[in-house]
Amino acid sequence: MPVIIPGFSKATQWDVQTAVAALAATAPKDLPDDFLMTLLVTTMDDQIFNRLFEEVFDRYRTRVERWCYGVTRNRERALDLTQEVFLKAFRNIHTFRGDARLSTWLYAIARNHCLNSLKKWKTEPVDSAVQGRQTLFGASNEDTHSALEGAEAFQQVLRWVSSFLTPMEVRVITLHYAHELTLPAITRQLMLSNQSGAKAYIVSAQRKLKAFLHPARRAAA
Repeated sequence: MPVIIPGFSKATQWDVQTAVAALAATAPKDLPDDFLMTLLVTTMDDQIFNRLFEEVFDRYRTRVERWCYGVTRNRERALDLTQEVFLKAFRNIHTFRGDARLSTWLYAIARNHCLNSLKKWKTEPVDSAVQGRQTLFGASNEDTHSALEGAEAFQQVLRWVSSFLTPMEVRVITLHYAHELTLPAITRQLMLSNQSGAKAYIVSAQRKLKAFLHPARRAAA
């Protein structure tokens, strides 16, 4: 059954998801793999997507390089293949279903790509024009709004939001991160009378998100 956050229409649920992804992207190293990938699968904002995927790259680059070297036994080719593996993962992020670990998903991509590349190298010249990291993170996330609507991953984000943020916190982070309003503007628009205004809700949301991401606390949520 679709999750509806009180006070938000179906259309603005997407703004809420964008706001949560932006909030999480302020500290991507704190994100567990499953939360990180759920946000990647559902986010519609290219800048947030790139920031989150860069964390995947940084987190698993060494491991993927090791896998590629194990297949090729060639250091330079392993480095090139690593870039290609992450580019393939970047372009196929929508195929991640959450029923396997991120490391398992990446390993399957790396193994298949390396084995296919070895076969090609035996029959074709090596292409020296390898995608670099700058190109990788300059690509676009082409998943469409309609393809993601009602997806389980999107519903999971809304369930998480509903479990640890108050409606006012959701409204403030949505106005700030999705609609890019300044904190003073939000304070005036929502007529907040507390001393710190909208900033207090942002700080509270960040604190609650960090607590939620702690595995023991999240398991109980």
